[in-house]
Amino acid sequence: MHIPDVQRRLTALARLYLLTGPRSDARLALHAERALGQVGDVAHRPLLWPEGRYPPQHGCVGTGTCCSASFLGPVYDADARRVSALAFGRQRRFVPGDQPFEFAQFRGQDVRGMARAADGRCVAQGDDGLCEIHLAHGIAAKPVTCRQFPLRFHESPDGIHVSLLLACDGYDRARPAALPWPQREAEVRGLLAQGAVAVRVNLPVTLAAGLPVAWRDWQALRAQFLAAEPEAPDPWMWLGRVLELAEKALKMRQGALAEGPEIAWQSDLESLAVGLRGPERLWPGPVRAQAAAELCAAADALSGSRARDAQRLRQLAEGLREVHVALPLTVDARQHLHDIVTNDLQVHVVQGELDAGLGNLTRRLLLAHGVAVALAARAGKPQIDAQDTTQALHVVYRSEPELTWFGTLAADAVQVAPPPPVP
Repeated sequence: MHIPDVQRRLTALARLYLLTGPRSDARLALHAERALGQVGDVAHRPLLWPEGRYPPQHGCVGTGTCCSASFLGPVYDADARRVSALAFGRQRRFVPGDQPFEFAQFRGQDVRGMARAADGRCVAQGDDGLCEIHLAHGIAAKPVTCRQFPLRFHESPDGIHVSLLLACDGYDRARPAALPWPQREAEVRGLLAQGAVAVRVNLPVTLAAGLPVAWRDWQALRAQFLAAEPEAPDPWMWLGRVLELAEKALKMRQGALAEGPEIAWQSDLESLAVGLRGPERLWPGPVRAQAAAELCAAADALSGSRARDAQRLRQLAEGLREVHVALPLTVDARQHLHDIVTNDLQVHVVQGELDAGLGNLTRRLLLAHGVAVALAARAGKPQIDAQDTTQALHVVYRSEPELTWFGTLAADAVQVAPPPPVP
């Protein structure tokens, strides 16, 4: 991002939070919305299921991948007390008497998770990939985080939005095994009642730094996003339409809160749209090559319990190199990539600012496609199939820190790349 743009954004934020003017007035008028997302018991609030023509679904098929992630938590106090007292161990993978937990730093605090053995798998996971706690004591004995995966809950003024973390490497088999969403209400309410995390949507919603909008206005814009979904799964077409609608809404909001040219800035959405049509514009070849090399170096430094992370980083590096390559997709593979847009548009794009969320979504789609291309090419396939996209989803949804890093790379690359051609 250019220095003048940074200065304009900082000026806009200062006016929004510290000074006076239309932006500050808008923030104060919308401040009361924060309380709307905190009304009533979370476990009894309305449940809002995934939307769209083809909403993503998931039913566990027991691959065990979620039991060998980078961090297996959080494990809450009640879960920890229960698991510590359980006898399980047909294939127990830790010394009796040891605590089956490990801790990681998150925002300056120690967070408990299930411990991992030397091969990176959960200490409660047997050699057959199945959970020993589940086998010995039933599903209710497992930590709530384990039972929740891959469900995600977000709390807004309308209720609890249910979505998925599309990181299951059995996703192509898990989707048809799923129950219809309304039939999972008792399961979801049980998880919420037992402490499953419902992340609050940031209120007021901001289209970009210093551009707040009312929740009802955001819902109206999201309805436009959903209405733009094509008849047949086509994530690139749909996301392109979304970026166009978001750019229009952002400019209208800028106009409504105009305070002079000194705090007007060019949106990043236009460059995202260009990158969606041609990833080479978002990440020029030299930038991608350097980033891929750094990912491989990071992977080489990992071993033991982090071996799966090392594999993920290498696959991410391969996908970054291949984001510009076109390869046919099967119907199911295209649907999987379409699921990324359906799933993330629901609430993930307003966890920070809309333009930043759409940037993250664009990078996730491009990288998932790149990883799928790399996997298909390595196997000598003439097209990308569901197995490739399933593994690609696993890679990108486990790579949140890297997505943020790629966003910085993209912003830096825009400054050195030649301007896009005029349509």
